[in-house]
Amino acid sequence: MFRKIRFLLITVVVLALAAGAYTFAAANTIEDSAAGYKDSVVSGYAITNIVYGLNATDPTQLDNILLDVTPITGTAVAKTVKIQTLNAGPWIDCSSGLVPITGNGVTATCTTTGVALIDVTALNVVASSSVTP
Repeated sequence: MFRKIRFLLITVVVLALAAGAYTFAAANTIEDSAAGYKDSVVSGYAITNIVYGLNATDPTQLDNILLDVTPITGTAVAKTVKIQTLNAGPWIDCSSGLVPITGNGVTATCTTTGVALIDVTALNVVASSSVTP
């Protein structure tokens, strides 16, 4: 009889712990997030209003690229934006100058000083609602 009570007591304790863990997990909330790269399935942002800022003195040089980054669904504002002007080239960080626009979008200004316009062979954009470390 003592074994049955002991087994029953252990079972009740295990069930209580499991219910407590479930309740704790059910209370967690995760904010909207998004990420996108090229035309992949992960695309969470629309990239629009791309403006190539030519150098005033030498228009063969590119001073900056401006672009609007807006979530396709949800409300996850882009906090990290990077561009690449060459396939497999270096990434240019645009995250420091994100300016909010209507809705949940931002305008990113990507400084490209020293990039010759003729060398721009691609415009790859990576955007994320997370801040990179």
